[in-house]
Amino acid sequence: MKPNERTVSDKKPRSKKQLSPASKFILTVTKILIIFFVALACAIVGIVGGAVYGYIKTAPVLTEEQLKPNKFTSFVYDSKEGVIAELKGDENRVWVDDKEIPKHLKDAFVAIEDERFYEHPGVDFKRLAGAVINLFNPGSHKYGASTITQQVVRNLTGEKQVTLQRKVQEQWRALQLEKKLEKWQILELYMNLIYMGENCYGVQSAAKTYFNKDVSLLTIAQSASLAGITNWPAKYTPLTTEGRKHNKERQELILGKMLELGRIDQKEYDAAMKEDLQFASGDKTALSTTSKQSYFVDKVVSDVKKDLMSQLGMSEQLALRTIYNNGLQIFSTMDPDMQKEMDSVFKDEKFFPVINKKLEHPQGAMVIIDPKTGQVKALYGGYGEKKGNTWNRATQNERQPGSTFKPIAVYAPALNEKVITAAKVYDDVPVHLLGDSKPRYPKNYDPSYGGLTAIRDALRKSINVVAASVWTEMERNNPGISLQYLKKAGINRDNERYVSISMGGLNKGVNPLEMAAAYVPFANKGLYFQPATYTKVLDKEGNVILEKKPTSTIVYEETTAFIMANMMKDVCTQGTAAAVMSKFAAKMPIAGKTGTTSDNKDKWFVGYSPYYVGASWYGYDKPSTLQSTEYNQAQIIWREVMERVHKNLKPVDFAEPAGLVKKTVCIYSGKTPTDLCSKDPRGNSIRTEYFIKGTEPKDDDVCTVHVSGTVCKDSKDTQGRNLLFGPSCPVSSQLEKVFIKRPVPFKPISPDDPYPGDAVYEEPEGEYCNIHGPGGTGSLLNLDPDANLNNAPIP
Repeated sequence: MKPNERTVSDKKPRSKKQLSPASKFILTVTKILIIFFVALACAIVGIVGGAVYGYIKTAPVLTEEQLKPNKFTSFVYDSKEGVIAELKGDENRVWVDDKEIPKHLKDAFVAIEDERFYEHPGVDFKRLAGAVINLFNPGSHKYGASTITQQVVRNLTGEKQVTLQRKVQEQWRALQLEKKLEKWQILELYMNLIYMGENCYGVQSAAKTYFNKDVSLLTIAQSASLAGITNWPAKYTPLTTEGRKHNKERQELILGKMLELGRIDQKEYDAAMKEDLQFASGDKTALSTTSKQSYFVDKVVSDVKKDLMSQLGMSEQLALRTIYNNGLQIFSTMDPDMQKEMDSVFKDEKFFPVINKKLEHPQGAMVIIDPKTGQVKALYGGYGEKKGNTWNRATQNERQPGSTFKPIAVYAPALNEKVITAAKVYDDVPVHLLGDSKPRYPKNYDPSYGGLTAIRDALRKSINVVAASVWTEMERNNPGISLQYLKKAGINRDNERYVSISMGGLNKGVNPLEMAAAYVPFANKGLYFQPATYTKVLDKEGNVILEKKPTSTIVYEETTAFIMANMMKDVCTQGTAAAVMSKFAAKMPIAGKTGTTSDNKDKWFVGYSPYYVGASWYGYDKPSTLQSTEYNQAQIIWREVMERVHKNLKPVDFAEPAGLVKKTVCIYSGKTPTDLCSKDPRGNSIRTEYFIKGTEPKDDDVCTVHVSGTVCKDSKDTQGRNLLFGPSCPVSSQLEKVFIKRPVPFKPISPDDPYPGDAVYEEPEGEYCNIHGPGGTGSLLNLDPDANLNNAPIP
């Protein structure tokens, strides 16, 4: 070994750089965090992946029936199985084959909605990734990632909730759909399903509505305009000034995109940009739909659609597609003969007089229902020939019903609850039901006040004060009872518990169909039927898919229904409808009620025979005060239609049920009469009245309203009444007379409150003859300063 040489074992190891304790700690923590986050990420991926897998496994599969573009004609039949409509595709949803859709319209939709439609497998993963990245970039432009295929899935299923599950299942279904259908088939479905605003579904109805032309005739410029609507129909509708502005901006954006993608060339682009778009009329009412179906068929379609959605779980789009394209057989309740008569009246100018002062034509609507089944037999929704699917006033109007509401909101419920009888008397005097410091409320249609009035006469004369007083008493005893009865009769007004409802003053109005149905219990032993416009629906193979069997709800006792009918017969023979209805009522027993709204803007008549119930409305689409010559038009229309409907029917009266009692009463007290009641200065005040057994007055509960007194025939007060016979009056001037004495003396609350009309028949208590010598003094009307100022019912 040479000097200074060392063996390997003798070499010292090189010194390593030593880590400080702090560095070692940081390194350890970092490793732990990395491991933790990796594990967390794996867990999250596992959880999300598991959830996604679960969503996919539970995703319902689109059935062949949903995907099959059925285009079989559907038929609607009347009650005698005659065809009344062929539903080949309402122009609001007209199926159009792929070959009939212009290529440039398809290109416009693809360019703006899904530019890689022909390349992706149903989900555009590139666009999806961009959308996800943008979620974490607050300043970026947000856009959706739904492809046309996904939109088709959404429209077919009706599932639009914003959840991860729905989105994952939609994407999975889109991938599966692309395996079942070719691209052109998916695009065809899309073009026929999309909502295009103004109640239009699909490009055919949109082309008709916005450009009044078939979709096959659309230009490139028009196609780009239509393609722009579906993104935000309310904003891009070309039927408003603001909408046209936004529509034009989006149309130009779409044309630019079509040029960029090579769907059109520069020449086509330039021409389309210069084209002046001529849209159809901007009248939204006229263009809400373009159906040429009858009003009745419109309602049938609406009802079938609703039941397909509620009973079979269909989306609105699928339900309409089923109705118009699946070869259904729909059996309606329409009676063709009755409908023909109604059509004739509503198309006759003489029943809708044009008043020169009016800027529009008067309108009307009517519905007839069979009370034994609830089936609608005839329906008409406006004056004249129906042009397109216009507003159906028979089923869509929301107008104030006026006094036609009194029977269903006040009198029938109060009678059924034993709060009143037909003979019970209320004082028709000025009242302040909103507070003593408030103006008189309510006031009668006739500004006068009659005084002591029986329920039968209050209904016959349509006295507001009595109706409001009965409602107030009934609600005081049982809060909300009136609304409960209304709901049972098919009119839900749970949030409208106020006194004006007793006179038909509603926040939300009603339509003739609702009113006719609400009167059905009066003609059918107290039973209500939900109105039905069809009996059954068969598919194209003849299988029953929907069936409408009558189901009833008890609203009133049979006795209540009969007494109401008996009282409302008086309305037609000697009441507010007598001038129009009396001759018809002499041939066929009918009952009903007139209705007038504030300022005479709406006129109603709802009435019935033992055979049918009918409700008619007359007014203007833009509510305005009617002329006096129009006041009876709702009654005239009702009578004309119903006379024709009943012309071959045998007159029969309303059947009297068990549980009724007849008893003579005094009409001014509602009690058992005395000899004085027949000597009332206005004539005999005794009549026979119907009562629900147990509510009739007892024999010893006698009238105390009629009193007798001795007067001097030579002396009179300022109202023309004879004053009491005084000690100085000669025997030759003595006269025995019958007077009335109010159980609750009337005292005006405010100085302008008038005395009721029957005040002149009150006993001049304390007021003696002032002609033959000095006599006693006293108040002319015996007004008690402590009298009850409310409109209290007579006990």
